[in-house]
Amino acid sequence: MRNSASPRSAPAEASAALNHEAADAIVVLGCQLVGGGRPSERLRRRVALGVGLYREGAAPLIVMSGGGAGASTEAAVMRDLAREAGVPETAVLLETESRNTFENAAYTARLLHAIGKPRIVLVSDRAHLPRAARLFRRAGLEVIGVAGVPASSMRRAFGAVLYEIASLMRGLFRRRRLS
Repeated sequence: MRNSASPRSAPAEASAALNHEAADAIVVLGCQLVGGGRPSERLRRRVALGVGLYREGAAPLIVMSGGGAGASTEAAVMRDLAREAGVPETAVLLETESRNTFENAAYTARLLHAIGKPRIVLVSDRAHLPRAARLFRRAGLEVIGVAGVPASSMRRAFGAVLYEIASLMRGLFRRRRLS
C-alpha cells in the first residue's frame, strides 16, 4: 500500500508489508470505459493492482466501484477482469450506482457498513488518491492504505493533477452552495 503523500512511492508489493493492519476490503475505483464497454488501459491497471493486493492478503474482499452510462457498468467490467485473473466470485462485491468519486465513496460506504466492513485499502490513480481518500473518510470508512497506479506518461500525470485540482475546486464550490 502506498503513502499518498509520497510522489515516488514504492511498488505496491514492496510497501504492502509496511502496513500491518488488516483491511476488510480493497476498493478499486472505476474509470470511463472505452468504445463498446471495453476496459481502458487505466482501468486494467487499477484492477491488476487491486488483484495483486488481494493475492498478497491485504484483504479478503475486493469492491469494484463504478457505474457508468453504458450497457455495462464499470464495476461489472472490473469484476470480469478480476475473475479472469483468478479472483473467486465470492471475493468480489459490486457498487454499480456511482457516477463520480463522491458517489463512489457514499455508495461504497453504504455497502460496506451494511456488512460491517469499514476498513479499506483504496486503489486508483496516484493523482486521484488524496481527494478520493478524503471523500471515503468523510463517508465514514477507515482508509488504512492506498495503492496508486502511476500515470503512463508525464503529460498524463500533469493532466491528472490539473483535473484533480479542478475537481477539488468544484467540490468546494458545491459544498458552499449547499450550505
